[in-house]
Amino acid sequence: MAVTILIVCGDKTAITAYASQFSKKEFNVVTAHSGRQALAQAKARHLDAIVVDVSGSRINCKNVCHRIKSETSAPMIAIAAPNAKTDAAFAAVLPKPVAGKKLVARVKTAIENKPPRLMKIGILALDLEKRKLTRGSKTFSLTPKEFTLLRFFVSKAGQIVTRKTLMKEICDTEYLGDTRTLDVHIRWLREKIEDKASAPTHLQTVRGQGYRFTI
Repeated sequence: MAVTILIVCGDKTAITAYASQFSKKEFNVVTAHSGRQALAQAKARHLDAIVVDVSGSRINCKNVCHRIKSETSAPMIAIAAPNAKTDAAFAAVLPKPVAGKKLVARVKTAIENKPPRLMKIGILALDLEKRKLTRGSKTFSLTPKEFTLLRFFVSKAGQIVTRKTLMKEICDTEYLGDTRTLDVHIRWLREKIEDKASAPTHLQTVRGQGYRFTI
C-alpha cells in the first residue's frame, strides 16, 4: 500500500523535481506551493511524511511547521541551504542540493522511525493517525477542528489559553466579533472528553480569560 507524502516548496520547478524521485507504486505524492496550501493538505489528508524546502521566501517556515504539527503526527524532513538554521520540529535536515535517492531513503527512514501513534492523556487515549479518542470503553471520531483543539490544549496543559489565541490558532483569524463557531467546537469536544460536559473537569472555562486543560 502506497504511503502519502506532502512536498512543500514555493518553487514549482523544484517541487516537480522532488516529486519525480518517488515511485508511484510506493508513494502517493501531494504538493503545496505555500504555507496555506500545506496546512490545508495536512488538515484534509492522512500524511505519512512531509518534505519542506525551507529555502524559499514564500513559506514562513517556523509558523507553518508548528501549525502543521498541530494537525498531523507525520515526521517532517527539511531541505535547506548548507548551514541554514532550521526548526526543531524537523526529524531530519538535508542540505541542498540533495540527491533523489538520499531524499527518498531519508523519507522512508523517518516513516519507519515514526513515534507511536497513540497519545495517552490521563484516562484518555488519542489515536494521532485515525483521529479517534478513547475514554473508558467509548471511542469517538474527532472532526479536524476537534482534533486540532485537543492537540493544542494538550500542548498547553495547565496553562490558561485565551479565546484570542484559540481563534488565531484554530480558526485562523484574530477577529473576535463572532466566536460562536469556536464555542460549538468546544462544546462538542467536551461531550467526548468529559464524563459530564455540563460540569467539565478536563477542559475548564476560566471566566474572563479563556480555558485551561487539565489532565
